Amino acid sequence: MRCRVAAWVLFACAPLAAAGERPQATPSPAAEQAKLDKLRAHEKNEGTRVEQLRKQVDSLESNSQATSREIEERDRKIAELRRQLEASQGK
Repeated sequence: MRCRVAAWVLFACAPLAAAGERPQATPSPAAEQAKLDKLRAHEKNEGTRVEQLRKQVDSLESNSQATSREIEERDRKIAELRRQLEASQGK
Protein backbone atom coordinates (compact mmCIF):
# COMPACT_ATOMS: atom_id res chain seq x y z
CA MET A 1 0.00 0.00 0.00
CA ARG A 2 2.78 2.43 0.89
CA CYS A 3 4.51 1.74 -2.41
CA ARG A 4 1.35 2.59 -4.31
CA VAL A 5 0.94 5.85 -2.40
CA ALA A 6 4.58 6.76 -2.95
CA ALA A 7 4.32 5.97 -6.67
CA TRP A 8 1.15 8.02 -6.97
CA VAL A 9 2.80 11.00 -5.19
CA LEU A 10 5.80 10.80 -7.51
CA PHE A 11 3.64 10.73 -10.64
CA ALA A 12 1.38 13.48 -9.34
CA CYS A 13 4.30 15.77 -8.48
CA ALA A 14 6.28 15.21 -11.68
CA PRO A 15 4.33 17.76 -13.78
CA LEU A 16 4.65 20.32 -11.00
CA ALA A 17 8.40 19.86 -10.81
CA ALA A 18 8.75 20.13 -14.58
CA ALA A 19 6.61 23.28 -14.62
CA GLY A 20 8.97 24.95 -12.16
CA GLU A 21 11.94 24.55 -14.46
CA ARG A 22 12.48 27.29 -16.97
CA PRO A 23 14.34 26.62 -20.14
CA GLN A 24 17.53 28.62 -20.22
CA ALA A 25 18.14 30.80 -23.20
CA THR A 26 21.40 30.09 -24.90
CA PRO A 27 23.61 33.14 -24.67
CA SER A 28 24.96 34.61 -27.86
CA PRO A 29 28.59 33.98 -28.79
CA ALA A 30 29.29 37.70 -28.37
CA ALA A 31 27.90 37.63 -24.84
CA GLU A 32 29.94 34.55 -24.03
CA GLN A 33 33.08 36.21 -25.42
CA ALA A 34 32.41 39.36 -23.39
CA LYS A 35 31.95 37.26 -20.26
CA LEU A 36 35.17 35.38 -21.01
CA ASP A 37 37.07 38.63 -21.59
CA LYS A 38 35.74 40.01 -18.32
CA LEU A 39 36.83 36.88 -16.45
CA ARG A 40 40.29 37.02 -18.03
CA ALA A 41 40.67 40.67 -17.06
CA HIS A 42 39.59 39.82 -13.51
CA GLU A 43 42.08 36.95 -13.42
CA LYS A 44 44.85 39.27 -14.62
CA ASN A 45 43.96 41.86 -11.98
CA GLU A 46 43.92 39.20 -9.28
CA GLY A 47 47.29 37.89 -10.46
CA THR A 48 48.74 41.39 -10.26
CA ARG A 49 47.28 41.84 -6.77
CA VAL A 50 48.75 38.51 -5.66
CA GLU A 51 52.20 39.55 -6.89
CA GLN A 52 51.91 42.87 -5.05
CA LEU A 53 50.93 41.06 -1.87
CA ARG A 54 53.83 38.63 -2.24
CA LYS A 55 56.25 41.53 -2.58
CA GLN A 56 54.71 43.19 0.44
CA VAL A 57 55.02 39.98 2.48
CA ASP A 58 58.65 39.56 1.40
CA SER A 59 59.37 43.15 2.43
CA LEU A 60 57.68 42.69 5.80
CA GLU A 61 59.58 39.46 6.43
CA SER A 62 62.85 41.15 5.54
CA ASN A 63 62.06 44.06 7.86
CA SER A 64 61.10 41.64 10.60
CA GLN A 65 64.38 39.76 10.28
CA ALA A 66 66.37 43.00 10.32
CA THR A 67 64.47 44.21 13.37
CA SER A 68 65.06 40.88 15.14
CA ARG A 69 68.80 41.18 14.50
CA GLU A 70 68.79 44.76 15.81
CA ILE A 71 66.93 43.68 18.96
CA GLU A 72 69.37 40.81 19.54
CA GLU A 73 72.31 43.20 19.15
CA ARG A 74 70.70 45.68 21.54
CA ASP A 75 70.08 42.91 24.07
CA ARG A 76 73.74 41.85 23.82
CA LYS A 77 74.86 45.43 24.44
CA ILE A 78 72.52 45.74 27.42
CA ALA A 79 73.83 42.48 28.87
CA GLU A 80 77.43 43.65 28.39
CA LEU A 81 76.70 47.00 30.03
CA ARG A 82 75.05 45.22 32.98
CA ARG A 83 78.10 42.99 33.39
CA GLN A 84 80.34 46.05 33.32
CA LEU A 85 78.11 47.84 35.87
CA GLU A 86 78.08 44.82 38.18
CA ALA A 87 81.84 44.50 37.86
CA SER A 88 82.38 48.19 38.68
CA GLN A 89 80.00 48.04 41.67
CA GLY A 90 81.61 44.87 42.92
CA LYS A 91 85.04 46.52 43.29
